[in-house]
Amino acid sequence: MHTIEPDVERPDRELVEAFEEIPSTIVSDVTGNIGLTMDAGLRPAYDGVEMAGTAVTVKAAPGDNLIIHKAITLAEPGDVLIIDCDGYTDTGHVGELMCTSCQANGLAGLVIDGAYRDSREIAEMEFPVYGRGVNPQGPLKQDPGSINVTVSVGGVSVDPGDIVIGDDDGLAVIPREGAEEVLERAHEKLSAEDSVREEVLEGEYLYELNGYDELFENLTIVGPEDSIQ
Repeated sequence: MHTIEPDVERPDRELVEAFEEIPSTIVSDVTGNIGLTMDAGLRPAYDGVEMAGTAVTVKAAPGDNLIIHKAITLAEPGDVLIIDCDGYTDTGHVGELMCTSCQANGLAGLVIDGAYRDSREIAEMEFPVYGRGVNPQGPLKQDPGSINVTVSVGGVSVDPGDIVIGDDDGLAVIPREGAEEVLERAHEKLSAEDSVREEVLEGEYLYELNGYDELFENLTIVGPEDSIQ
C-alpha cells in the first residue's frame, strides 16, 4: 500500500528553532534514554553539522528514489526529510543535485537510513545530511513509495511533524506532543551542568558531586582474594 499525505501538522516554528541550541546528548538525557536517539550508524556528511527541523517522513523502496523526489516538492522551509530505505547501502539514494534542491527551498536537512552519494559536494555545500554510508551506484525510479507515514529510521519510530535534531554526536527525535516539556527540561539540564562545570573546574569530582560514591558502596565489589580461580 502506498500513501501520500501532503499535509503535516507542524509544531510552532519558534519551538523548533529553540531546539537548535539543544545538543542531542541533552535530549537523550532528559527523555530518559527511552529510544529517541537514532543509532550510531547514521553519521553526518561533514563535521560541525547543526540541524533542527520538522519531520517529513518518506518510505522508499531500497535502491529507488522516485518517492524522495516527490517528497522534496511537498516539504516546506524548516522541514527535515526522514527517509526509511530499510538501511540499504548498495545504492546512493540521494545526491548533490537533490540536496541542492532541498537547500534552495529552505529545508533544514535530510536523514536517510541508507546510503547517499556525492559526499564531497554535499560536505562543501554544508547542507545537513545524515546517512548509513556512501555509494556511487545510482538509484532506480520505479516504486511510488509513501510520504508522511510512520517510519522507522535509525531504530526510532518517527511520525510526520516530530522534531528532529542533529549534531556531531548524532540524531534525536522529539515527538511533537510533549516537545515543549522536553525543551523546558533540556534548559534545566543545561543550567545544572553549567553549575556542576564550575565545581569541576575548581577540582571537584563528578564521582562525588553526583553521589556515585554511595552507589559504589552499595555494590558488591569482588577483590582478587575473593575471585574464583
